[in-house]
Amino acid sequence: MVDVKPEASHGRTDHRLLRQTGLRHFLSDRQIRDLERICRTLTKRGGTTLFRQDETADTLYVCLEGSVELRARPPGRRVYRTVEVVGEGCTFGDEALFGQDRYLTSARALEQARILVLSKAAFERLSGSNPDVATGILQCSGSCLLQTLRRSAILTQSPADIGLKLLLEELAASGGKHNGHMAPVHITHAQLAGVLHLSRETVSRMLAHMEDQGAVRLGRGVIQVRMT
Repeated sequence: MVDVKPEASHGRTDHRLLRQTGLRHFLSDRQIRDLERICRTLTKRGGTTLFRQDETADTLYVCLEGSVELRARPPGRRVYRTVEVVGEGCTFGDEALFGQDRYLTSARALEQARILVLSKAAFERLSGSNPDVATGILQCSGSCLLQTLRRSAILTQSPADIGLKLLLEELAASGGKHNGHMAPVHITHAQLAGVLHLSRETVSRMLAHMEDQGAVRLGRGVIQVRMT
């Protein structure tokens, strides 16, 4: 593991933040409070690596605030590519719950992020002592994996400009941070290109066109998205 251990946490989990995640669809408020007692939260600066591809999958994470980039190096390639951007309220590191020994991707914070940490060992103990809560966690994890699959299916099959617009709007909405009619998305052109399976040049050209139309404002490492 890189840089993350439950015992190095920054404090107890705020159940109000947990209630804003996908867990609220599967667990009652009482169950979320029960979960809170065995979890911890970490606050990580942008650029901090949480785990690396092929490391032991021993921890599940939930993004409470901020966003996290998942990157993978395909077989035969030297360069890592962005494969997903996890927004607030969703899980990552799900391999720890589904029988995978190793993480399939690397994960790093795109901006300052607050993250829930649940070790695989703690989840296994929870499965014995409180199976309803463990089942709710699995359902939440499965829901987030389906969201990733849905996004992949839509973005890879849609026209490139529509896929980019949909992705930015979804990431902006998941962040929940609005400045008037604009919402910031902390992501680079290269990271967008990875998710969309496009070249960085194509993404930059489409973003410039969107800026001319007033749909976005471009900055260094951040894109302000106009919310409709």
